[in-house]
Amino acid sequence: MLQIVIAVVITLIVTAVLTYFITTAYHKNVANAKIGNAEDRAREIIDEAVKTAETKKREAMLEAKEESIRVKNDLDKEVKERRAEIQRSERRVVQKEENLDKKLESIERREAGFAAKEEEINKQKAQIAKLNEERLQELERISGLTSEQAKEYQRLCGNCHSEMCSRPCGRDNNFCCTASE
Repeated sequence: MLQIVIAVVITLIVTAVLTYFITTAYHKNVANAKIGNAEDRAREIIDEAVKTAETKKREAMLEAKEESIRVKNDLDKEVKERRAEIQRSERRVVQKEENLDKKLESIERREAGFAAKEEEINKQKAQIAKLNEERLQELERISGLTSEQAKEYQRLCGNCHSEMCSRPCGRDNNFCCTASE
């Protein structure tokens, strides 16, 4: 019986040791499987997070590009509007300059015309003065009186005109200073 008890005790000890190793190995395998699953899941989560981050980065880049394009288009539009306004202003300035040039040319032509007319008038005045002088000399020659003598005679005739002259004489219907008959 002692042999049986020893055999049972040895069997129990061997079984206990074997059970311990088998259980430890099983727990290790379960733990390794859990760790492996956890690591795989962690890799999946990390990969998914990386993909999500890349997607968000792409979306952000696209939004930034779209915003950049929108801002550029707005600036281009504003630049075009300003250029158009500047061109309109330049056209108005050029048109005003052209109008001023035309007015200046017109004024210069008028001044030239006035100068020519003034010269013509001065020539006519000189000619009239010359003709008047010739007429006076001719009158003095015909009447035999000097200019001063003719003025004195006219003064005397003017005083007696209303008294003595009652009929027109000569071509220009002036009254003569002769007594009426």
